Amino acid sequence: MTDFRLVILSDTHISASHPLFFHNFEVALEAANALAPDVAIVTGDLSLNGPDAPGDLDVAAAQMRRFSAQVTKLVPGNHDVGYSPAALSAEQRMTPERRQNYLERVGPDFWRFDYGDWRFIGLNPFLFESRFDAEAEQRAMVVEALSYSGPIGVFTHVPFFSDHPNEVDIDSAAMVTPGPRADYLGLFQAANVRFVASGHIHRNKRVIRDGITHIWVPGTAFMQSTPSPLGGVPWVGFLEMSFSGERFSIVTHEPEDMINMDLRNWSRGSEHRYFRIVEQPYRSPV
Repeated sequence: MTDFRLVILSDTHISASHPLFFHNFEVALEAANALAPDVAIVTGDLSLNGPDAPGDLDVAAAQMRRFSAQVTKLVPGNHDVGYSPAALSAEQRMTPERRQNYLERVGPDFWRFDYGDWRFIGLNPFLFESRFDAEAEQRAMVVEALSYSGPIGVFTHVPFFSDHPNEVDIDSAAMVTPGPRADYLGLFQAANVRFVASGHIHRNKRVIRDGITHIWVPGTAFMQSTPSPLGGVPWVGFLEMSFSGERFSIVTHEPEDMINMDLRNWSRGSEHRYFRIVEQPYRSPV
C-alpha cells in the first residue's frame, strides 16, 4: 500500500500579454508546492487565450513546469484548444491546427499513468463528437486503461453533469453533452472509477452518483458570484487529495494572499463578453 499526495489546480488563465490573473497562480503554486505533493494535476484553461494567441500556451506551459511534484499532468480547456467542433454556438472551436498547437507547445491532450495503487486518466473532452481521428483514439485509450483492477481517477476540464447523469436541460457549453456523457459514464461505472475531477465552472462542488465522486475544482484565476442553477461554491483556490491504498480524502485550500476576483460584472454583458475584454493586450498609459 502506497500513501501519496496530489494537488489539483484549474483555470489558471495565464498570459504574458494579459497578466491580470498571474498573481493568484503564483500564490497557489507556492502554496501547492509547500505541501510537497507527489503529483500535480491542472484540469484545463491553463492559458487565457490559447486558441487565438498560441504564445499564451508557451507561457502557460513554462509556468506548469514550476510544480515541484514528481509527476505533473495537464489536460486542455476551452481556453487552450477551443470547444468541440460540434458546439456550433461556441465562439472558439477546436480545429486540427489549434489542437496541434497544444500538442506541440504543452504536450499530450489525453493520457494515463499509474501512481501508487492508482491509475489516473486525463481526457480532452473537446474531442467528444468532434469527428477527429483522435476522438476514437482517446476512447480506445480509455477502454484499455479501464481494464485496470485497482482504483481509477479521471481528470477532465468539463464536468459530465451538474447534479444527475440524466439531466437534459443543461448548458451544452458547461457540461458534457448527453451522448458522450452516457457513453463514458457507462464505461466508468463498469470499471473501478472512484472519482472524476473537473474544472471549467470555477466553483467547488462534490456529487456522488453510482459510487463515483464527481469533484468540481475551483479556479485559481477568478470566481463568478452570479447565482447559478449549477450550484457549487464560487471561490478561488485549489484542492489537495491524500491517497492511502484505495482510499482518498480531499482538503480545500484558499491561501490568504489569493484575491477573490469576481467576474460577476463581466458576465452581465453580452454572451462571450469575456473574450471581448481580453481581446487586446494591456497597454502602458505612458
